Amino acid sequence: MKIYESCKLPIRIAYFGFILIGFGFLIQNESVNIFYTFKNTFLLMFAQGCIMLGHTIIVNLPLIFMVYIVCKKANSGVPIALALIGYFAYLITLTLFSNQTLSSYAYANGLGINAIVDISGLIRYPLETGLIGSFIVGYITRYSFIRSRHRTSHSILGFLNRDSAAIIYNVAFCVLAGLIVSYIFPIIYTYLSTTITYISKDLSDPLRIGIYGLLDRTLSILGLGNFVRYPFWYTALGGSYQTLSGQAIVGDVNIWAYTKDALTTYTGAGRFITPYYVINMFVCPALYLGLLSSMSDKQERNHFIILFVFAILFSFIVGNPLPLELLLLFTSPVLLLLYILLVGGVFAYMSYANIYLGSNLSSNLNTITAMPGNFPDFIINLRSTLHFETLLKIFLVGIVAALFAYLIAILYYRYLTFNLINSKKDQAIVNSTVEAIGGYDNIESVGSGLFRVNFALINNELVSIDKLQDLGVYRITETKNGISIDFGSSSYIISRMVRNVLKELGR
Repeated sequence: MKIYESCKLPIRIAYFGFILIGFGFLIQNESVNIFYTFKNTFLLMFAQGCIMLGHTIIVNLPLIFMVYIVCKKANSGVPIALALIGYFAYLITLTLFSNQTLSSYAYANGLGINAIVDISGLIRYPLETGLIGSFIVGYITRYSFIRSRHRTSHSILGFLNRDSAAIIYNVAFCVLAGLIVSYIFPIIYTYLSTTITYISKDLSDPLRIGIYGLLDRTLSILGLGNFVRYPFWYTALGGSYQTLSGQAIVGDVNIWAYTKDALTTYTGAGRFITPYYVINMFVCPALYLGLLSSMSDKQERNHFIILFVFAILFSFIVGNPLPLELLLLFTSPVLLLLYILLVGGVFAYMSYANIYLGSNLSSNLNTITAMPGNFPDFIINLRSTLHFETLLKIFLVGIVAALFAYLIAILYYRYLTFNLINSKKDQAIVNSTVEAIGGYDNIESVGSGLFRVNFALINNELVSIDKLQDLGVYRITETKNGISIDFGSSSYIISRMVRNVLKELGR
């Protein structure tokens, strides 16, 4: 929950970025324009601007995470400046010392950081490390800032003021981190490349497609999705198709676009896109409903209903699960793991059942902000009798996957987050919490909200903030009826345990 508190705003910014892209997408998308075509020049330019701004936000999301991580720790602008300087030092170190023989998708071309360092004129780029790199630099910056504040005049940099010492500390540590990552990440990328090659050897194997699904979502969450997506979407690793004129069409997305326009058939076109119809239109909405059901406090649940309806519509119409996945990463990591396994199963089953349906993707320049498998693309295919059976199968698989996702979410929030292994210890934690707020006699009612437990108390003066802080509670909020305590994804179980005791006491 401490990490989640440091990442709340970046997650909201991610939602906002995809909303901007989605707005522009709905105006420009071919599928939507068949029903209603927008012709106003200003509106089209505005839509393109929204797409560009949203794309810029999402591509630079690791940088946004890093800045917010460091600024949450101190009421000062110094950590932000330190983080940016440290990030530049980190990227430049990656540029100068990383292996440059990996696939092009393993490198980042952001912030204008590249250098020609040899006589052959080779342009070197930093390795793409996504959220991993931003968290490394963010926490190094926090450490450097705190260290500079606790140094003494007898330390090595004792002759400098605190801010100057913090700069030197941070640059040194970030360079060291860059050197370590420059050595480790190429090894990781090599193993990933081996896995990608293994998958490409037999694209008809459901197991390999399932592995692709696991990699796709895992790497996308870490900001590294381009490494696995691009080769299958736009290169020969994703398949090839020979036209009657002898032209070779390579890449799953390109093959789907060609065969769709040419009204020809190619078994397997869209195999890497089809599962996203199930994920975006069924699985993600089911997880949102599962999260909503974890709120036993009716008043707070009613307060969040509109927000959840909007989130479901966003997933359904726009089509990108990344914001929800980031939310689960920092609040419910075990549920995220179960979700990824479910996604892998959907990819594998779609391949096994030969269910294929591509999507209209507007650009092959960047796959991070791509929105495959959304409702507009789904509904437009109803106009073609060729795809009706496929659409029906996707709908049926989606219903089953949604039920699985909802049951997994319910199981997680109600049983797996707290007292599965050591219920006696967990009950002791609950009892200590109740004691800190004045005992069971001071509780009028209790209910779970969004990652917190809402206690309606008889007397707020009996609450001991010090005792709650000693228990490790991160956030305590006083309300008009009592107090709210952030317990994360365990909130539903904790509130239920307290209610059970109140019932035993006849309350």
